[in-house]
Amino acid sequence: MATFFRRIREIAFKEGRIGNYLIYAAGEIVLVVIGILIALQINNWNEERKSRQLEHVYYCKLLEDVRQDQVLLNNLMTENQERIKSSNEMISLLQQKSPVRKEVMKSMRGATAKTTFTFKPSKSAFEDLKSSGNLNILTDLSLKDKLINYYSVLEGYVDVVDVNSDAAVAMYYLPGKNFEEIGWQDIDYVRKEMDSSLVDIRALETRSYPSTETRKQLLSEALLYLGTNARKKELYQTMALQIVSMENALRGKCK
Repeated sequence: MATFFRRIREIAFKEGRIGNYLIYAAGEIVLVVIGILIALQINNWNEERKSRQLEHVYYCKLLEDVRQDQVLLNNLMTENQERIKSSNEMISLLQQKSPVRKEVMKSMRGATAKTTFTFKPSKSAFEDLKSSGNLNILTDLSLKDKLINYYSVLEGYVDVVDVNSDAAVAMYYLPGKNFEEIGWQDIDYVRKEMDSSLVDIRALETRSYPSTETRKQLLSEALLYLGTNARKKELYQTMALQIVSMENALRGKCK
């Protein structure tokens, strides 16, 4: 079309028809501009298509991360329930007339086992979105706000979980405790490392266990372990609701 206008313009110029020449020249310019605009629009369409494809990829990656969060939290909840069970067993043993020291220590260990294992959300996709400057590629503004809130809220819950874990560990290793009377020598990994050529193991065997004071101390500890694990259970359940809600939102975007 541009070639056609150019030929007519050349003929008009040779024949001295300046008015027609200018019209055809303007027509040629308009065609060029229209061509440029069409090319730009096609390029914009292609870029938009690429952006939507990338957005979909990110939604699926985010969904994968959230599902990993779900797996991790389920494991932590299972371990926490075992600690609650051990805490109750410890209380039950100490309420008996003559509890077996080794069993008390076993339940104490169970009440604090893996308590410092913390929840760390999978954030690889979200961090990539932020670091690459692609966060604005998410067109669903409501979902984007939900994502930002999701990670912020989880971090808040994890902080409270860690406070409870630290309290349990601090009690377990509390300075000033009479570890001999409590029975740390009956913990399997401690007994395993005792060198009988250096240590008189029989001298560590307590004939009367526990004393009134020790029983009170251990009961207090057992209740603290039960309390911190019960609090963590509450927090984990609330976190689980957040994860399910986030998973449902992302699943609708990753099809």
